[in-house]
Amino acid sequence: MRQFRGVSEKEIRQFFHIPPSDFSRNMERKKLGMAMGAALYLPGSMPNFTYKLSNKSLKNLTSVIICLEDAISDSDLIEAELNVVKELKSIEQNGLIDTNEIPLLFIRIRTVQHLEKMASLLGSAIRYITGFVFPKCTSTSAKSFFLCLEHINVQYSVHLYGLPILETKEIIYTETREQELSKLYTVFKQFEDLILTIRVGATDFTSLFSQRRPGNRTIYDLLLITNCLTDILNKFNRKEDNFVVSGPVYEYFESQDSFRLFTDANSIESILLNEVQLDILNGFYGKTCIHPSQVDIVNSVYVVSKELFEDACLIVENNAETNGVLRSSARNKMNEVKPHYSWAMKIIAQAEIYGVFKENVTSLDFLQYIKNL
Repeated sequence: MRQFRGVSEKEIRQFFHIPPSDFSRNMERKKLGMAMGAALYLPGSMPNFTYKLSNKSLKNLTSVIICLEDAISDSDLIEAELNVVKELKSIEQNGLIDTNEIPLLFIRIRTVQHLEKMASLLGSAIRYITGFVFPKCTSTSAKSFFLCLEHINVQYSVHLYGLPILETKEIIYTETREQELSKLYTVFKQFEDLILTIRVGATDFTSLFSQRRPGNRTIYDLLLITNCLTDILNKFNRKEDNFVVSGPVYEYFESQDSFRLFTDANSIESILLNEVQLDILNGFYGKTCIHPSQVDIVNSVYVVSKELFEDACLIVENNAETNGVLRSSARNKMNEVKPHYSWAMKIIAQAEIYGVFKENVTSLDFLQYIKNL
């Protein structure tokens, strides 16, 4: 698996100083969490989804969440479950699809009992997924989810990850937030090695206030939500911990095949691009996506600029010799080894996964090119 694997080597060389590196689900946990990038939601009822995911048009997609929760009505759940099982077992039985040609697969279940049921239905085909997504995760349900996952890993000799989603009233309401986040932190530290990413459900948060953000505003314009996201990052994004927190969904997508490509500051593409930049600025890695058109926009923003990469390398390479101030190669900032070291290590990991642009190349340049291919 590799970011932007649908872009030819010639085009990669045209834009990248250092190309993205290959990765697999066996890589170190925190790096794999960063590598998830744009995680596309698919309803579990979608027929032939494994074949569709191996399609050339989705080559840039590296992670998929197959939803058996909110995307599926209660009356259609059994049919969707059987469809997911059939699709994954078809990989096992006919061998027509190369597992290296499809994204990392995750299944979003409903409850602990549902987790047990899906593991049982999948049987040996469970090895084709990378983990399960735990919706509406609370301090009451979290431990049961992870204990069940531990049991499944032992039973089927696999190492599947859990991806808890924080999206309940206990977290968004201020009177219970700090206590709930502290309890969740205790549970998550206990099962840290099983957590690939912590996800946030801004849509559920806004629904608790009868709100819905408009398409021409980022999630950061909703102060009730921003305050909560800030507290979540404050709790789970500290450098002494090894959690990856992913950004919330942007609910709008371009309905036409041709893109306006950011010529309009209020276009859907421009707002999403702006929101992902704010995600990164605030400490999120990756984002939940609801349409394939969002994938390239999200992932391109995570490509590291050459200037940032050189700053990060300078700090890391000089860490053993000095903990003072270093002048950046661009001669436009100071690099302090001691306070900037953890940032630099994160940038280097990000560069390994997403690559480094050439000097004066931006994510917008790259996006405009690949969208016109």
